[in-house]
Amino acid sequence: MTVKGSTGLSQAERSAESSQRLLASAIALIAEKGFERTTAAEIGERAGYSRAMVRARYGTKEALLESLLYSEFEPMFFGTPITGDDGLDTVLGQLDHLAAQAAEKPELLKAFFTLCFETVGPVQGLNAWLRTWLAEYGAATATAFSAGQRDGSIRADLDVEVETKRIVTYGLGLAFRWILEPDHVDFVAELMDWRDSLRSQYAKSRAGKTARAASGLHAKHAKPVGRRSKKTADN
Repeated sequence: MTVKGSTGLSQAERSAESSQRLLASAIALIAEKGFERTTAAEIGERAGYSRAMVRARYGTKEALLESLLYSEFEPMFFGTPITGDDGLDTVLGQLDHLAAQAAEKPELLKAFFTLCFETVGPVQGLNAWLRTWLAEYGAATATAFSAGQRDGSIRADLDVEVETKRIVTYGLGLAFRWILEPDHVDFVAELMDWRDSLRSQYAKSRAGKTARAASGLHAKHAKPVGRRSKKTADN
C-alpha cells in the first residue's frame, strides 16, 4: 500500500513518518476506547497501513505503547521545568501547563489519563511508570510550595504535604470526570476556576491583619481587667 506523502522520501524519512502516524493513530484510539480494547490491527489501519504494520514495526502493541510514553507523554510533562515569579506562581503554573496541554492537544491528554486509569486493571505494566510520574509531580509541587512559603507568596500555615496530595487527588478526579463525561465537563474551564480558587486560598491574605486590627481595637475600648472602680473601692 502506498502511503500518502511518502513519495520521494528516503528510507529513514519514511520510517520516521510511519512511526509518527502509528503513534498518532494509537493516541486517537486510546483516547476513544482505551488501550486494552484497541488492537494492533486497528492502529495500523487507522494510520493508513496494513493490519500487520504495528507488528512489523514494533513487534507488539505494548512495545508501541512504551515508545508512546517516551516520545509523547514524558515531553508533555517533563520537557520543560515549570517556573514562575514566585513559589505560588510556580504551583499554579503546573495547572496552567495542564490547561494549555488540554487546549492544544486534547486527544493526547485524554489518552494519557485513560491509560492512567487503566493501570489499576488491564494495563498494570504502566503502574511503575505512573507511580514515578506522580512522585515527580508531587515533589515538584511540594518544592514550589516550600519556596512560596519562604518568599512570602504562600501562607506559612499551610501544610505542604497535605496541600500537595490535595492537588494531585483533585486533579485526577477532575480528569476522570472529563474522560467519563467529555460532553458535560469543560476540563480547561474547570481547571482554571480551580486554579483561581487555589490562588485565593494559598496567597497570604489580609485576614490576619484585619483580625489583629480588630483585636487591637477591641482591647483599646475594653475595660481594664482586674481594676476596680473608685466607687467599688470606697465600698
